[in-house]
Amino acid sequence: MKKNDVSDGCRSLETNASGPIGSSGIGRPEAGEQRALKWSGMLLGLSDLLWIPQAGLLALALGGLLASFASDGIAAGTSGQLPVSLVISAAGLIVLALLRSWLQMRALTGARRVARRIQSRTRADILAAVVRRSPAAGFPASGVFAAQLTEQVEMLGPYYRNYVPQLVRLKLVPVGILLAALTVSWLAALILLVCGPIIPVFMALIGIRAKAASEGQQEELTRLSGMLLDRIRGLETLVLFGAADRTKEDIREAGETFRLGTMRVLKIAFLSSTVLELFSALGIAFCAVYVGFSLLGDVTAGTWSGPLTYSGGLFVLLLAPEFFAPLRAYSAAYHDRAGGVAAQEKLTALIQDIGGSEPRLDTFGAEDMPAQGRLPAPPSIRFEDVSLELGGRRIYSNFDFEIDPGETVLLKGASGSGKTTLIDCVLGFHTPDKGEVLLDGRNVLTQVENLRRHVVWLGQAPRLFHGSLKANLLKGNADRNAVSEEELWAALELAGAAELVRRLPNGLSTPVGEDGFGLSVGEIRRIALARAALRRNAVLLLADEPTAGLDEETAGDVIAGLEHLAHGRTALIASHNPALLSKLPGRQVDLSTCREVARKAVNA
Repeated sequence: MKKNDVSDGCRSLETNASGPIGSSGIGRPEAGEQRALKWSGMLLGLSDLLWIPQAGLLALALGGLLASFASDGIAAGTSGQLPVSLVISAAGLIVLALLRSWLQMRALTGARRVARRIQSRTRADILAAVVRRSPAAGFPASGVFAAQLTEQVEMLGPYYRNYVPQLVRLKLVPVGILLAALTVSWLAALILLVCGPIIPVFMALIGIRAKAASEGQQEELTRLSGMLLDRIRGLETLVLFGAADRTKEDIREAGETFRLGTMRVLKIAFLSSTVLELFSALGIAFCAVYVGFSLLGDVTAGTWSGPLTYSGGLFVLLLAPEFFAPLRAYSAAYHDRAGGVAAQEKLTALIQDIGGSEPRLDTFGAEDMPAQGRLPAPPSIRFEDVSLELGGRRIYSNFDFEIDPGETVLLKGASGSGKTTLIDCVLGFHTPDKGEVLLDGRNVLTQVENLRRHVVWLGQAPRLFHGSLKANLLKGNADRNAVSEEELWAALELAGAAELVRRLPNGLSTPVGEDGFGLSVGEIRRIALARAALRRNAVLLLADEPTAGLDEETAGDVIAGLEHLAHGRTALIASHNPALLSKLPGRQVDLSTCREVARKAVNA
């Protein structure tokens, strides 16, 4: 594109927006983790199914004793055999009990390990999305973000270590116990078959309300966390404006709302427990009544042949509670599912709100894999037939634009004309839907990590961190020990901040509060400019509205510093400040004009 004919290559620039990261799998297990959770559930199921032979051994041993006592006594011929059968039964019970304990331990340990892995990966994915987002994009309140990163991610743990294995267990154990009971009494199996499914049906109905209540409670928790942190940060301002009492009342009301929401969730939990215990007790009671009347001789039906024996009745009674045990465990874990699913939805919404996009490196060939090493010289930048849509709005359509190596380009235009989006594309924060952003002829997405190590970036709201001024200045330098005291003061002189630092009580060791608390906006901007000046290995300068909101003197210092930083680098500076555009040398590109020309061309 020719430098004197910018409008020919600028097409369909629209309002800047921030789009979703495109990840719908936040907080979800990978294929290997799904198999591990399923295996944990199978181990739990196998552990429960081992109760069948345990119950059989116990029923045979106790049934034989009862039958013997019910007769004329223990026959003399059996007096020598009875202890042997009891010893064998006891040994079998002990072996099976140890095996069951080992299987349960393996299952629970494996499920906990997978759940922790999912939680760790979810936190890493969220933090990676934060890193990928555009610096100019919006961001949730710190308290809200902290609550989502901690409380809501923690809710994923019970969901995966409790609910998912219990779901697999539920598919195995009731069927196995039902078949075992069926071998003794078809009527007892029928009682279990009728009573069992009622529990999941009622729990599903209650679970719908539980999920809605859990979502509302999580929303209230994040709101309360954000409110508390914001009020603590602004406590000095609230006291000075006499708003402390009113703030206490707001916090009290928010806490009361959270308390009521918690009680609603607990009410649903207690209701589900009541339903669960009721139907479990009814099922076990029906089985006990059937066995009792059968042994008394009042009920003769229900068995395959002959009356129900002591061993058979005891076997059914031992199996009945274990038939309902997986159903009860599943129902209890269903509340973990409600919280986990609600947390997944909230975290997915968080990722979408954060915005940004991940470089799709799988679309490039081996020759385009991420470049390593130092950028040799100021790079050229080219937008080649780029189309981009963010947040459902078209930003670029077939957009062409080029910057020569070492050239300074000043982007101007009204707010929303696309200046910030252009810089974000150069930094790799957005992946074009079509076309490429090229850095020295190679796709910028294959060079993102290396590129960001060699960029001087200055925004309109630079961040300073809690710590000393010196620590903040060294944030942008990889080798902090290599920066001398003289270089620090030279960078401060360049930014017009040397006198400011000298006036401070501890000079470079003066502590700075979070977000630069204690400094004015102009002072923060000067410190940020000095920090940028220490990026000695940078070959690319990017600035987004660096003089916004500054007084004339401070803006002049920033402009002079930018002119110095742009020397020997490729520079792309976005601003609508007339003073900066008139004083800073470089090619000016009016994106507002480009947009109007593009619209006329499209209409034509």
